[in-house]
Amino acid sequence: MNLTLSTLSIISAVAFAVVGLVRGAEAEVTLKFGHQNNPGHSIHESAVRFAELVGNKTNGEVKIKVFPSAQLGRLNDLWTGVKLGSVEIAGSLVPAVGADLVPALTIFDAPYVFNDIAHFERFAQSPKAKEMGKKLIEKGGVRILWYQTFGFRNLTANKPITNPQELAGMKIRSVTIPGYLATVEGLGATPTPIEFSEVYQSLRTKVVDGQENPVSTINSAKLYEVQTHLMLTRHILGIVAVMINEKVFQSLSPQAQKAMLEAASQAAEYGNSLARKEEIELVGKLQNLGMKVIGSQQGLDIEAFRKRVRAYVYPKFEAKWGDVMGGVQSLAK
Repeated sequence: MNLTLSTLSIISAVAFAVVGLVRGAEAEVTLKFGHQNNPGHSIHESAVRFAELVGNKTNGEVKIKVFPSAQLGRLNDLWTGVKLGSVEIAGSLVPAVGADLVPALTIFDAPYVFNDIAHFERFAQSPKAKEMGKKLIEKGGVRILWYQTFGFRNLTANKPITNPQELAGMKIRSVTIPGYLATVEGLGATPTPIEFSEVYQSLRTKVVDGQENPVSTINSAKLYEVQTHLMLTRHILGIVAVMINEKVFQSLSPQAQKAMLEAASQAAEYGNSLARKEEIELVGKLQNLGMKVIGSQQGLDIEAFRKRVRAYVYPKFEAKWGDVMGGVQSLAK
């Protein structure tokens, strides 16, 4: 078939337009990022920073829309959503992320295991952590983009608590995850599982006597309005895993994948720096808002809590952790 120059020009123009449409479609890729924390929380701030970085690094090829405050579901809902692909990206507590597939991941929320945030960061970048992440991709089709702390979890109540014995008979709200329930019991209290979105109301109506969370969460959720005392037990380093559905990740261009991983590393650094800052600043802010802070200088027996919790919790989870605990301890300084 003979084609005139005019016909060839038309075909070329159509082909160019089709390529343009495909590229335009790539530029319209929008991924949902869900988490359960409120705006102003360090997890939300790092999610927003991540979205900005990905947009800039991909020149708009990939856009990320952040949904805070459990708009896309609670902890376990987010994990299920990412596995299914109905939620492309989410941040959730590590035990809610694939602990059924890779049990050793629960080490991230083991009580009194990380000495400080720097210790956690060293482990998060260690071969052991990367090995667990690889297993999660293989078994669950979910990739962990980064781990981020939002500070050490502390106890709150409407009276001062200085030792485990003083928690006897008190109902303390706990995350609905086995390790957290066991930790609250190890502290000396009766754990009461309640979803985070219901914590404020449960404290206000005295369904529970207290709760435990990092100061960042106590502040952003305004729990100081319904609790009078903050005990600096620092029993668990709160850590979130930000994850993406692996099929979604693989559907992106190699350049976009590279940009996303770079953005994840920067977002983790940013979020962890916020957590360090909040650990110092927010205790003072909560004091100014009327909370009475109980630390070692006010009689808090931190060693009694540490000893009791480790003795109670570790035997229940050592089989799941395997040799990973040794990897954590080897990085302590």
